[in-house]
Amino acid sequence: MQTLPVKAKIYLLVIWLAALLTAGWAMRMPMPSINAQSWEEILFAVLAVFAYGKKIVLIRQSGEKDSGTMSLGSIITFAALLRLGPHGALAVGVVGCLSSCLYPHCQRGFQIAFNVAVAALSSWLAGLFFLWLNANALELHPVRSIPAVAAASLVYFLINTGATAVVIGLCTGQKSFPFWRDNFLWTAPGYFIGAGIGALVAVACGSGSWLLLVCVTPVAWLTYQAYAVTTGRAHERQKHIESLANLYLGTIQSLALAIDAKDQYNHQHILRVQRYAVALAKQMQLPEHLVEAVNTGALLHDIGKLGVPDYVLLKPGRLNEEEFEKIKKHPEIGAAILESVEFPWPVLPVVRSHHERWDGAGYPDGLKGEEIPLTARVLAVADVYDALTSSRAYRTAWTSEAALEELMRASGSQFDPAVVAAFVEIARSISVELLRSDKPVPDAVPGGAIVKAGDAARQIQRASSELWALYEVAQTLSSSLGLQETLEILGRKLEAILPGTACLFLLREAAEDKLVVRVAVGLNSEFFGGASAANLTSLSLAVATHRETYRGVYDAEDLLLTSSQSAQWEPLKAALIVPIVHQGEVLGTINLYHPEPAAFSPHDQQLLETISERAAMALYNGLLFDRTRSHANTDPLTGLYNFRYMTQQVDDLCTAADPHGDSLALLCLDLDSFKPINDNFGHQKGDQVLRDLADIFREAVRENDIVARYGGDEFLIALRGASAAEARSMSHRLHAAVLAYDPGLHHEELGALRLGVSIGFGCFPADGSDCTALISAADSRMYRQKTQRKLGRLAEVRSDEALPVELTLEEVSAPRLILRDAA
Repeated sequence: MQTLPVKAKIYLLVIWLAALLTAGWAMRMPMPSINAQSWEEILFAVLAVFAYGKKIVLIRQSGEKDSGTMSLGSIITFAALLRLGPHGALAVGVVGCLSSCLYPHCQRGFQIAFNVAVAALSSWLAGLFFLWLNANALELHPVRSIPAVAAASLVYFLINTGATAVVIGLCTGQKSFPFWRDNFLWTAPGYFIGAGIGALVAVACGSGSWLLLVCVTPVAWLTYQAYAVTTGRAHERQKHIESLANLYLGTIQSLALAIDAKDQYNHQHILRVQRYAVALAKQMQLPEHLVEAVNTGALLHDIGKLGVPDYVLLKPGRLNEEEFEKIKKHPEIGAAILESVEFPWPVLPVVRSHHERWDGAGYPDGLKGEEIPLTARVLAVADVYDALTSSRAYRTAWTSEAALEELMRASGSQFDPAVVAAFVEIARSISVELLRSDKPVPDAVPGGAIVKAGDAARQIQRASSELWALYEVAQTLSSSLGLQETLEILGRKLEAILPGTACLFLLREAAEDKLVVRVAVGLNSEFFGGASAANLTSLSLAVATHRETYRGVYDAEDLLLTSSQSAQWEPLKAALIVPIVHQGEVLGTINLYHPEPAAFSPHDQQLLETISERAAMALYNGLLFDRTRSHANTDPLTGLYNFRYMTQQVDDLCTAADPHGDSLALLCLDLDSFKPINDNFGHQKGDQVLRDLADIFREAVRENDIVARYGGDEFLIALRGASAAEARSMSHRLHAAVLAYDPGLHHEELGALRLGVSIGFGCFPADGSDCTALISAADSRMYRQKTQRKLGRLAEVRSDEALPVELTLEEVSAPRLILRDAA
């Protein structure tokens, strides 16, 4: 009893209290005069004990032991009422009911107490009504007693069936009156017939109780046998019908699950829609056959997608107009597929019309308002609500509140206002119930069918997910060329396919024994970014070396991780590492990690190996593309950017800059006394000097500044956001750095060789608005200073600067050659 709802417990207490009051009432009320002997009461009680054990099943609930029944003892009780009065009927009813509760199967205590209490109430009140309408006498009159018997049998019937229906309704959450109407009302003729037979026998036999019993007992027995045989056969037919119905619904659900599993984003969509739609239909109090139509139609409403191409169904983004036209055909296709099926409910209108709109702008038939079948209007609201609250590739799932607001906004245009209003009333409760439910499946389908259908659906979903994953990868590989871009997109796709994982792409560096994380997404990405294989025995490097996939426990010693002060490490327990191989060359590995042990299945391994195989060529091409792009923008000797790259970057900076607030300085550097190095020590040594100076220039500037080789022994440096004063200061530092550089060259005649540098600069916007203008200004100042120095008109160097006086004219110069006598 502890598991019963509170309302049910209160109701039971009320029934028990009423029974106690009835017993007290019976003890205080004087008995009417009867002609029966005391042994007759004992005989009626004995007959009741045997008769109450014979039950006729009224309702059977599949899979449950408890069923609604009517005892044959009710006829004995009513006969006792006519012969012994209310007091005798009360005693006979209680004794007979108690015996049936204890044997052959003993009921639970609260059930025994409830049944006995109801038997006492119905017997006593039926007897009182009989006396009241029969002039307070037990003698039967051919005319006067007929209404009394009818009224007594009505009271007896209502109390017995009504009390039972109420308690079942309170325990199951059903409405009591509809439940009583559907399951008990049809039993009324049996009560009236039994009461009528007892009354006619009593009238015919007069006051001879033995004759009454002799006549009543065979009639009652034959009635029971006939009724038992009839209900037994009816029950067998009902079981057969239920079995066929379960098979029928199981077949429907299996087909629906197979269709549903093909959609990567909408998995279990039809089951959720079914739950919403059926709850909405019941909320609107639709007739039972329409509720069943909604129940089945919800399962099959997307069956027409069998006629829609997979590339449209699996497309992760929004559909174009042509693709949407293909999708719009699925209601017609679905109705055509199901047209030959003889459903016991109107299912076809649900499937065909669930995309019609209240304002007539829907498809496929353009129905409007009440022209749209009510069942289709119900399904339309449930379908759109689930679509809004589910994730898509192009958007995240809406909250329930936002989805309900959208439904209310579209009420009267897209949806039937009455249907929307009803759905809003139940949306929150049904959503919570669905979240708590692990398997939102129809109760009518047998459990075994659910399991088998679910397993098959998972197999289909896996195949679909593999196809979808390959489609996503193909899209990624066909739309990107750069290596980093390709890796980042693939990482996001893998995270979507296998959510809740850490996804890493490790690529080989120039050295064969080093793997570095180029992209990390998902769990712990802050720690994995920039990580590398820990040592030569690391797990990832072993996978790459042996070209064999690893699926097992996560190895914390595999990678050297980076630190993160803002993120918190999520412990990992499972790993799946697949090599990336292209034409025999190992490019790297794809590493997946998960916080749950044994999280990756053989299917996941097969899927990742397939993706790795498809992605290998694209990654190889990405590497080639990045190398080619790097060569196109890089000076091969020094590793600096080339003149082409510098021109493009400076022009872009000037175009994006604000002439009234932004600034940019471009320095032009020309080495002095570099030619003697090539002439006396060879071009190889000269190339090494250029590489050394390139490193010096890179270290001298800021990270976001650009250093490029102009050509020969000339260099360009773009200083972002630099003014003329800042450019002049940088020129000082660069000049000092070149003077401090010792190339380690000693000539027998010239002695130790040192280099100098001449520097000029142009500033945006004062000297021009593009790279050509800025280079021209910088060159002009630099070469004017060089020319003046060559002609011997060099200014003396100020004592507080290591540069010529011409620096005030925005030029920088240096001695062409500094000779130190070895002697």
